[in-house]
Amino acid sequence: MGKNAKEHRKKVAKRNEQIKQAQQKYQKMQKEMLMKLIEQEQQKGLFDNLPSVPSIPSIVPDINPNVDGPSFGPTI
Repeated sequence: MGKNAKEHRKKVAKRNEQIKQAQQKYQKMQKEMLMKLIEQEQQKGLFDNLPSVPSIPSIVPDINPNVDGPSFGPTI
């Protein structure tokens, strides 16, 4: 590996680290803003009377556990 390749890898690693740090900083700021918004809405009492969400009935029919599976004709 040549000297230029090593220097290039260092530059790429440094750039990737800066990008990673910027993403983490943005995510932290976004999370803080969301938590602040939730806190403000809690103070206003917007979370006090939440409606109950009805449960969704299952689409899959009940399976009979006593069925052994498919049969392919008589067994001898």
